[in-house]
Amino acid sequence: MAGVQTAVALREHGFTGGVTLLGAEPHQPYDRPPLSKAVLLGKAEGSAFDVDFEALGVTLELGREVTGLRPGDHELDTARGPVPYDVLVVATGAEPVRLPGTRDVPGVHLLRTLDDAERLRPVLAEQHDVVVVGAGWIGAEFATAAREAGCRVTVVEAAERPLAGALPAEIAAPMATWYADAGAQLRTHARVERFEGGVVVVVVGA
Repeated sequence: MAGVQTAVALREHGFTGGVTLLGAEPHQPYDRPPLSKAVLLGKAEGSAFDVDFEALGVTLELGREVTGLRPGDHELDTARGPVPYDVLVVATGAEPVRLPGTRDVPGVHLLRTLDDAERLRPVLAEQHDVVVVGAGWIGAEFATAAREAGCRVTVVEAAERPLAGALPAEIAAPMATWYADAGAQLRTHARVERFEGGVVVVVVGA
């Protein structure tokens, strides 16, 4: 999102030089917040930005993952060759934390990209028991979507309350009540230790 906003702002402020947006995903640039609810529940097929990049003179390089940066040469490395630049804006966003030992484990999913949301749609449609690791903004949105889809939901949070790293306690406190009202079980002070035969094993009070 920040990369798109930067490109649009450059044109709005009269910049006439070349602007190129590189993205690792093959999809048109899209807004991420709807992924954890509207897209996940099939209420929207995507959340692409309503921006005419061609009219703005912005070049899109989609499906082109950056693998390295060489500041001295003013070049980015990609699998399809180097990309030169005069000024570089890094707007990659945050990566989800992958729990150790969960790569390629059946039934364990991340939610960050459009493809992630599309893979999770049938999971919710089957009304599985769902464990959400993390009671941040995305965890809350996903828990809401899963409950709306008819899943039983448990949210596991290592901190003492939801959004501990994002909001002051007095502002975030009502979120604990929200989980109960939504029909989701919230377990705080609970750190995931391992996955065992379809069961999430947590350490409480860690």
